[in-house]
Amino acid sequence: MLDGVKVTYANKRAREYGIEINMEIFTIFTFNYIGEYTEKILDEQSFELETRVYFFKLSAYRDVVIKYFHKDKLMIIKDITEVNQLKQAKSDFTTAISHELFNPLSVIEGNVYNLLEQNLPENIKESLLNIKRASKRMERIIRQLKMLSMVQLGLYQPKSVDLSSHKVLKEVIAELSDKISQKKMEIIPVIKTEVIKGDTFVIYTILKNLLSNAIKYSYPNSQIYVTLDSDKIEVQDNGIGIKKEELNRIFERFYRSADAVKMATGSGLGLSIVKHLCNLCDYTLKVESDYLVGSRFSVFLNPKDQ
Repeated sequence: MLDGVKVTYANKRAREYGIEINMEIFTIFTFNYIGEYTEKILDEQSFELETRVYFFKLSAYRDVVIKYFHKDKLMIIKDITEVNQLKQAKSDFTTAISHELFNPLSVIEGNVYNLLEQNLPENIKESLLNIKRASKRMERIIRQLKMLSMVQLGLYQPKSVDLSSHKVLKEVIAELSDKISQKKMEIIPVIKTEVIKGDTFVIYTILKNLLSNAIKYSYPNSQIYVTLDSDKIEVQDNGIGIKKEELNRIFERFYRSADAVKMATGSGLGLSIVKHLCNLCDYTLKVESDYLVGSRFSVFLNPKDQ
């Protein structure tokens, strides 16, 4: 509690940081722009900031969130140093692991390519192609895990821009063209807006993962409808669908139902990534599915549109 900038009350935890009654706050700690925020207190202005603070008693810097409520003359300081350190450690670990895994995969792929150019028996070539496919799948899993970890750790900050609906869908379809042609599927676009507002990476990744899943779990020669509206992305297929008892698990990392495993290969990360990106951008994700009939995934881009 403060009277002006003088402490009138400090709890036990605050006293451990050197905050004592009758002391003025700028004699307890300092940080960039402390003068500006001291003036806010004197001018009876509430504020909240996250910053790095030097506490004189601790002789150490700490990462903190400071909230000041002028009506109650109350300052709350939350030490988030360990939280930030843990985030950084996780980020460093994720980066290191992905880097160390990519190196041997590159060696494997390089040797496979060299061997495939040799005049080898067909059964050996088939084994090499299996290795090549497996290593590519490992690459995708590593990239997805790295990206998912970045999103969960709050290391990715989305930026809203105007995106061309036609261009985004065209690029996603082009990337998935091999899968589409292999199953002789028809992608039917329903473009209701020329422009979608959102983060390029987020919108592209959500659409790509939803469409990729629809292709995987749809029957050959079937149709998939992709709707792009100013407030919604929707992918509807006529595939194997999802059993009701499994609907609450499909967004779990690595989860794949028995039917999904039989139908196609996959990492079980696609929908988990979609879910995390929706949470990151405050989007609403809904799924409707009838087993053996098909599924419809809808992403509402405005929180109120549900």
